[in-house]
Amino acid sequence: MEPVALGVVLRIDVRGWNGPAPRLPGDPVRSDEGAEGLRTFIYDLSPKDPTLSVADACLRIASKLERMLAPERTPFSEPHHAARCVLEFGVLADRERESFAYSWPLEFLTVLADAQIELNVSHYLPTNDEEDGDA
Repeated sequence: MEPVALGVVLRIDVRGWNGPAPRLPGDPVRSDEGAEGLRTFIYDLSPKDPTLSVADACLRIASKLERMLAPERTPFSEPHHAARCVLEFGVLADRERESFAYSWPLEFLTVLADAQIELNVSHYLPTNDEEDGDA
C-alpha cells in the first residue's frame, strides 16, 4: 500500500478576532474561545477519496489553502490580528513494509511558506488486526 492522506486539519489560533468564524471556504468544524482573547478555528481539509496518495492530496489542499490564506486573501491580515496556522496532516502507511516514502510537492510547500502555515505530520501504521477491523 502506498502511503495515503488519512486526514488533514487546519488549525488557526488568532488573537483580536471579533465576530463570527470566517468561512474558509466553509464553516469551521470547531471553534473555541480561550484566555486573553484567543480564538481557535479548526477546518477539516481531508480529501474525500480515502485512497488518495499524499502527493495528490497535497496538490488539492495547496489549491484550497491558496484560495483561503494567500497573503492577499487571508481574513487575518489586519495588524491587530495575531494568527498562527498549523496544518495537521495524517498519513496512513503499511506497517508490514520495511520502509515507506512519499514526497511533498514543491507547490504545496510554497503555499505553506507563503501563507506562513506550519506543518505537523502524524504517521499511522496499523497492525494487521486493525486493518481487518478486529481491533
